[in-house]
Amino acid sequence: MARIYRLLAPFIAALVAASTLLPLPALAGDAVVEVDYRDDITYNHPYYVTRLPGGNLLLTRVGHQSPAVVEITPAGQEVWSYRGVQAAAATRLASGNTLIADSGAPGRPFAPRVVEVTPAGNVAWEYRLPSLAQAPRYAQRLSSGNTLITLPYKIIEVTPDKRVVWSYGWGRPVPPGTPGHLANPVQAVRLPNGHTLIVDQGFTGGRVLELDAHKQVVWQVGDGTYNPPPVSQGVPGEAAGSGEGQGDRQVLPGPAGTAPAADAAPRPVRLKRPTGVLRLPNGNTLIADAGTSTLLEVAPDRRVVNSWSWKGALAGLPVMNQWLAAPVDPFRVVVPLTLTSSRSRVLVIASPDDAAQ
Repeated sequence: MARIYRLLAPFIAALVAASTLLPLPALAGDAVVEVDYRDDITYNHPYYVTRLPGGNLLLTRVGHQSPAVVEITPAGQEVWSYRGVQAAAATRLASGNTLIADSGAPGRPFAPRVVEVTPAGNVAWEYRLPSLAQAPRYAQRLSSGNTLITLPYKIIEVTPDKRVVWSYGWGRPVPPGTPGHLANPVQAVRLPNGHTLIVDQGFTGGRVLELDAHKQVVWQVGDGTYNPPPVSQGVPGEAAGSGEGQGDRQVLPGPAGTAPAADAAPRPVRLKRPTGVLRLPNGNTLIADAGTSTLLEVAPDRRVVNSWSWKGALAGLPVMNQWLAAPVDPFRVVVPLTLTSSRSRVLVIASPDDAAQ
């Protein structure tokens, strides 16, 4: 027996090494896992992940030990890293530099800032915040060279010489309904038309709102609450059996997910914990709702024109936390999660419709 094991050991080791990024099996009609990155580190977790154009994953490892931003190849090899940052988010710029929203917590170095680093790891630009109460959650580099920064209760735009030239929000909790109210924003992006799209995750439900140049809300889905009514009420826009513990999946209004009649009023969109947003070229908006494990495509008239759930792709996984799920396109979403074992996974999940093509 020992001799057989010695003969097979190299093949077993090779199989284990190659299994870092393998697709999970999926049942017919289920969302399909295209990428499965398995991270055995238990002292930090992949909080935010983007899929780079070449297929690599740029992920933030947050925790009390060895926090970092790392780039992983499809084969699971780490090809770049920047250590010593508690990054709430990181994005790769067109220049090849990486823009990092360093929250400074939950572990050292306790220095909240937005920092741009070169491939060699040198700091090209930095904007420091005065306290952990203003720890940045997300940052976007604008075409003007300014940086749009998402803070706990406020969005600010900062010039390269570190002047705040635009802001929205109070910078502190204010009652819902107050103009400029933000409960728990996690992402703000400037659109090509100059408007600003904000993901307000909230605490009892979320919303996505769009501001014009005058800071007026010109579009919004979700109202900051999530309380699905009983299934027996047959609420339009909710899947049969939706609700806590029953799928939480929103589908198109109408029988069996068919499109609504042309003259039907838009159905209200309920968001439980939205974590990522993407405005498509056709004007529709993709919203990743980690609270319901659903990717929604919402038209400008607030109709849900497409939605699909990635919950089936998580079947059999003892998930403890889903972090900031982010849409890639209408058919794919990146889902970082931590298991009850404290080990982590990063899944790139494709919709059943895309997988069937």
